[in-house]
Amino acid sequence: MIRLRARPGTVTAVDREWQARARRLTLDSLYDVRAVAGRWAATIGSLTGLLSLVALVAGPRSVDQLPVGWRVAAGICVLAAIGGAGFATWCAAEAAQGSIGSALSTYAQVRDGFQRQEQSAARLLRQARRAVVGAMAALVAAVALTWFVPRQSTEDYLLIRRGSEVSCVPLKDGLTLSLAVEAGSTVTVVRKCQR
Repeated sequence: MIRLRARPGTVTAVDREWQARARRLTLDSLYDVRAVAGRWAATIGSLTGLLSLVALVAGPRSVDQLPVGWRVAAGICVLAAIGGAGFATWCAAEAAQGSIGSALSTYAQVRDGFQRQEQSAARLLRQARRAVVGAMAALVAAVALTWFVPRQSTEDYLLIRRGSEVSCVPLKDGLTLSLAVEAGSTVTVVRKCQR
């Protein structure tokens, strides 16, 4: 409980104006939090659009070239980013719009209802912000995986053994190859060139 003490001197017009501003801030705090939550919901929409753009640019082709374990990790990161953005949007919308309750009749009920709604809206807004930070972190992790994890080799090699001599020829799309193979030589298609 806060105890107020009287200040010495007379109350000026400036003091009264500050007191009126403090009262307006207290009375309008719920509407202020809801306005901030509404703007935050718009920001989340922009960040979600950015998330979609990055996912389009990174694309599934980049993920397809990752080893299976890293591909699963990147998929989990993308799903976490989508889930976090969705949860953040819901929290911000709930904070901005509030919920329907019963009609309040007394001063104390109105005051308590406004204070509860203000606290709930502020809590939901904090959750929305944390969820957006988590979603963006998951998105950055997914993009980092597609950029920095070594790619899985997709090309095959033609391994040619002639006695003790071993040669490797990379096989790429559309490559036409003619070989004259001597007796005792072997030709094998392999994923990794082993000399």
